[in-house]
Amino acid sequence: MGAQVGKLKVWIMTDLEGVAGVFSFEGHASSKGRWYDLSRRLLTQEVNAAIEGALEVGGSDVLVVDGHGEGGINAEELNPEARLLSGRPLLLPWGLEKGFDAAFIIGQHAMAGVEKAHLSHTESHVSVQNVWINGKKVGELGMIAAIAGYFGVPLVLATGDRAACIEALSIVPGIETAAVKEGLSHGAAVSISPARSRSLIKEKARAALLKKDEIKPYKVRPPVELTVEYTEAYKASAEHLASKPWAEKVDARTVRIRDEDLLEAFGKWF
Repeated sequence: MGAQVGKLKVWIMTDLEGVAGVFSFEGHASSKGRWYDLSRRLLTQEVNAAIEGALEVGGSDVLVVDGHGEGGINAEELNPEARLLSGRPLLLPWGLEKGFDAAFIIGQHAMAGVEKAHLSHTESHVSVQNVWINGKKVGELGMIAAIAGYFGVPLVLATGDRAACIEALSIVPGIETAAVKEGLSHGAAVSISPARSRSLIKEKARAALLKKDEIKPYKVRPPVELTVEYTEAYKASAEHLASKPWAEKVDARTVRIRDEDLLEAFGKWF
C-alpha cells in the first residue's frame, strides 16, 4: 500500500462534463440524452478511482458531492466507503466544514470562453456568461477552490479536460491534475479510455494526499466583490437579482454583490 499520511477527511466535488468518454451536453450530460446512464457510470467509476487512491494513503472519511445539475452519481455503484451528498437544492457550503483535510474535484470543465475547452461554461451553459471574484474572472473551479479555502481546506486534485487542468493550476499552484481528454473545439475532444482515466485518477489522488501539506488553501481576502454577468437570454435574471437591496446593477446583464463574508456573498447569488 505504500506511504500513508494518517486518517484524513476528504471532500470530493463532482461534475460530469469533464469525464473521459463524455462528449456532449445533449447526448451525454442531459438526463434526456441517449448516453446519460453511461455518463453517470463513467463519472461514478472515476470518483471511485479517486476514493480508492485516497483510501490507500490514509483517507478514512470521504464525502462525495453530486455536483452535476441533474445529478450524475450512480449511488448503487459508488464505493461503499464513501458518503454521498445529493438532491436539490444543494445548499452552500455543500457539506464542507472545518475539519476536512483536502478537497478533490472530479469531472470538471473549464470556465466559459476558454479556447479549446471542451463543454466549457460557468455555472450554467445557458444563463451565465461570466463570473468575477474581486475582479478576477473565475469558473466553477475557482468558486469551489474559494469556498474550500474559506474553511481552510486545500484543493489538492482536479480532473477533467486539459483546459480545466490548466485553469486549476493557475488558481492553486502545485495542485495535482489528471487531464483525461483534450478539447479540439467546444463540442469535440480526444479522450483517453475510461480504464486509463481511472488508473490515472487513482495515481493522482494518492499523490495529491501525500503532498497535501505543500498546497495552500485558496483564500479570498475580504471584502468580497462578486460580479455575475448573465447571457442575453437571461436579462430577466439579472434584473431580478439587481432588485435585491444587497445587489448593484452594473448594466442590463450584470449584477454586483458586495459582502465582508465570501459564503454570504455566494449565498445571496445562489
